[in-house]
Amino acid sequence: MHQTAFSSETSARVAGALVQLGALRITTGQPFVYTSGWASPIYIDTRLIMSDVGLRQVVMSIATRQLAGIVAAKAINAVVGAESSGIAFAAWLAESLALPLLYQRKRPMGWGSAARLEGKLPEAARVLYVDDVTTDARSKVAAVSALRQSGAVVEDALVIVNYGIYPHTDALLAENALTLHALTQWRDLFIALKDDGGLSDEAERVLAAFGADPVTWSVAHGGVGA
Repeated sequence: MHQTAFSSETSARVAGALVQLGALRITTGQPFVYTSGWASPIYIDTRLIMSDVGLRQVVMSIATRQLAGIVAAKAINAVVGAESSGIAFAAWLAESLALPLLYQRKRPMGWGSAARLEGKLPEAARVLYVDDVTTDARSKVAAVSALRQSGAVVEDALVIVNYGIYPHTDALLAENALTLHALTQWRDLFIALKDDGGLSDEAERVLAAFGADPVTWSVAHGGVGA
């Protein structure tokens, strides 16, 4: 169980699409602080994909092609999106793969083991969990743990972007028997930003320092450490 991008070609293409959309917001001053507590010089708004029909079709077509074999091999029979960031992506993916769709609330609404789920799990549910972005995968592991309490088998999760630079992520995924698939990752996003030509020298230095050691960068800018 580990984190993986599907291919370097796929990752570069999705990274380029996100840069083209203006989905990467960069600061060389006050950092962004994610809900996980990490401080970062970049914020990735993958939801912009939703509003660009052409790029949305490209990205979701890539996701469908890459996941079809995994879905068949593992007999996955439902897709669950994260509220709210993963619902649209999960819905398009479920439609393309002809699978039932559910979404998981951030907090329970009701009682029982399925209190966070909207929709109905199939019998002998084997689920693909979908969200937009992850840093260190902790929130994805927590969400999947809650899904498993509903009786579903969940071995695979998909995100549009996995930074892929935070320590201990592979160990966390292995410990929780979860494989994290990503359409793109930080390395290719940084390359796409540089190739686009819009980065100032200062911004490039800041992003390079962040990518080389995101933990040290976070602590130095008021965020959490490992």
